[in-house]
Amino acid sequence: MTIASGFLTHTTRSPDRAALAVGDGTGRRWSYDALRRGVLAVARSLRAEFGPDPAPGVRIAVLLGNREEFARIFLGGALAGIPVMVLDPAWSGAELGAVLRDAPPARLFCDSSGGPVGRYADPATLVDVTGPGFEAWLRLHDTPQDPSPYAQLPPVPHDRPFYVGFTSGSTGRPKGVVRSHRSWLRTFDRYTAEFGIGTADTVLLPGSLAHSHFLFGLMHALHVGAAVRLMPAFDAGRALEDVERHGVTRLYLVPTMFQALLEHARRHPGRSFPQVRSLLSVGAKWSPARRALAGELFPNADAVEFYGATELSLVSVLHGDDDGPKESLGRPVSGVELSLRSPTGEEVGAGEPGRVHVRSDMLFTRYLSAEDGGAPDEDGWFTVGDIGRVDERGYLHLVGRQKGMLISGGLNVHPEEVVAALLRLEEVEEAAVVGLPDEHWGDLVCAVVRWRQGTRLGLAEVRDRASAHVSRQKCPRRLFETDELPHTPSGKIDHGRVRSALLEGRHDMREVL
Repeated sequence: MTIASGFLTHTTRSPDRAALAVGDGTGRRWSYDALRRGVLAVARSLRAEFGPDPAPGVRIAVLLGNREEFARIFLGGALAGIPVMVLDPAWSGAELGAVLRDAPPARLFCDSSGGPVGRYADPATLVDVTGPGFEAWLRLHDTPQDPSPYAQLPPVPHDRPFYVGFTSGSTGRPKGVVRSHRSWLRTFDRYTAEFGIGTADTVLLPGSLAHSHFLFGLMHALHVGAAVRLMPAFDAGRALEDVERHGVTRLYLVPTMFQALLEHARRHPGRSFPQVRSLLSVGAKWSPARRALAGELFPNADAVEFYGATELSLVSVLHGDDDGPKESLGRPVSGVELSLRSPTGEEVGAGEPGRVHVRSDMLFTRYLSAEDGGAPDEDGWFTVGDIGRVDERGYLHLVGRQKGMLISGGLNVHPEEVVAALLRLEEVEEAAVVGLPDEHWGDLVCAVVRWRQGTRLGLAEVRDRASAHVSRQKCPRRLFETDELPHTPSGKIDHGRVRSALLEGRHDMREVL
């Protein structure tokens, strides 16, 4: 069974149902049957080119925006038993070059054969999906169309790799994460159970499919028979128009997108979207004020925050109506075990911080390169290095990452725990915490905040009020304000750029006394 099996089931049950639309109302739309035919054409072409049982080292790659061809190639690769590497159009030339040198694909499907891809990829492997080359490649391996969804496609074992996603690494280049069909099929099961997404839903994905959150949203929606809408590029006004015009019921987000939706709604008051049932967010934590505003714009939506990673899949979920602590990451989902361990490997007690180890049937298989790290251990446990604690009720709280820890006056300070305290102040919309070098403190704890509109606090008041939630020794000793914090493509605050801006004394980050 592959991650395309559920999709193919819906193509026979409801062939004329809407499957995929790209862009606004004038954009192209595909039924489940039309998408099935496109997927099978890719799968049969890949099998014809690379054989009925492709060698383990054979991989293809996509370097595409949010296009219909992305779905066809990704699902076609899954049916053909060939892993698909998803490359990010937002990467720098150096990052793209490093990945292509380390793991050259047998075929690279792109929407432009110029620029960095033309410099770093083998020209013989390139297929530009925007020109005649894609159809010519399909015709080269053309076979008679068979009405059976599985025609001429031998079965693919569920433990075979199907996807290589990339996450940022300590080496300065993206590191590849290898996933099996089984790991995503089990994650599909958890999403369906947690959120009830099904054939009656319309799912809007406003972010890049190079981000695993949005790619997974696409594949899960097709697995359960929902209709999917992709945005070629995120635009808050257009996203809200899509929600209203197309009856969107599920909306995948990262926090920066949600903030943009709120700001657009403030400039155009009087609108709400009661048909939306879920807001599915990953990345940075929402502030309590931001979560409250979600109810004004989406009054019937479950505002959901996840904890997970490309290597781990879904770990814990915090639903909007959960009576647990809002600063937590929720409880582990069904089938997920947590083990919080000290630096010496011993289990820590309730409420004590420890490195978060996860065991489930949703974990990744391995890293693409052995240089990037190991795989789940022989007992099935793996950690991405996050530091957390589990309270008496079983809620997981993220304290920080080991590699991001500050040592200030001999005290270990995890920036995430300070950020969590700052976000509990109603005046703070967004916050970043970094360390600056200091002769006395070692790492001087500094916070950069973006205020809620019309509010502002001084350093002493921030320290006093934040100390109710984190020890005073960890509270910021310097405070800066800004109109906009830098973010990564996945929507997380880019702490490296924040720290560089403070070291450079940039005028857009103003000190608050």
